[in-house]
Amino acid sequence: MMKTVITHSRHTSRASGFTLIELMITVMIIGVLAAIAIPQYQQFVTKTRRAEAKSGLARVQGALERYFTINNGYTTNPRQLKLTPCSDTTTPSGDTCESSNYIITIAAPAGGSIKTGFVLTATPAGDRSDPTCGVLSVNNLNEKKASGTDSDTPGTCW
Repeated sequence: MMKTVITHSRHTSRASGFTLIELMITVMIIGVLAAIAIPQYQQFVTKTRRAEAKSGLARVQGALERYFTINNGYTTNPRQLKLTPCSDTTTPSGDTCESSNYIITIAAPAGGSIKTGFVLTATPAGDRSDPTCGVLSVNNLNEKKASGTDSDTPGTCW
């Protein structure tokens, strides 16, 4: 005859899952990582936008120099430079005025004539601010300036 033995476990089954402490530690770790990653990401985005501004300034500067070679003077009109106009004296740093991070203004130098010199100014468009470098500018003598909080540190903005 066969005997059936039934044993009882001393351990009771417990529902599996996370405790509140484990969950809070996980949330804390995610918070610390976010506190480090988000500012770094924002800095990266700002530097990328700044590179777009510098590229746009170089493009407009080259167009002005080509125009000067043919016409013996500069112009503030982006249409005459064969550039996309945002207004009579502005052009985008990127492909279109709506999608650009900076708007580039073409102007005569202070106290001078547009025929003999120019100043290009790249201003952040919309809510795309750059507190470190602010507004970037370059003139016909290739003198580069920035208006931000760290604009005096060499290599930061240009």
